[in-house]
Amino acid sequence: MILHEKIAEQLPTWRERVKSLVKEHGDTVVDKVTISQVYGGMRDIKSLVTDISFVDPATGIKFRGMAIPEVLASSRNRAEQRYPT
Repeated sequence: MILHEKIAEQLPTWRERVKSLVKEHGDTVVDKVTISQVYGGMRDIKSLVTDISFVDPATGIKFRGMAIPEVLASSRNRAEQRYPT
């Protein structure tokens, strides 16, 4: 299955989770910013919301639990693709 198809399958669940978070905790203050502000436009807010990556101090950035070398190794067309070294 192609990556974008896998992500498309999971999007409804993610969207529902975010919708529920905003509905249940939209007024929760996060350092002078509410969750409603974060998900409602981010105007004049210095912030970042991410669900898909994580920076591990030992292995670096992880996407969906995989380090960059693992992502590249699992790529379907890796022989045809060129990556910076």
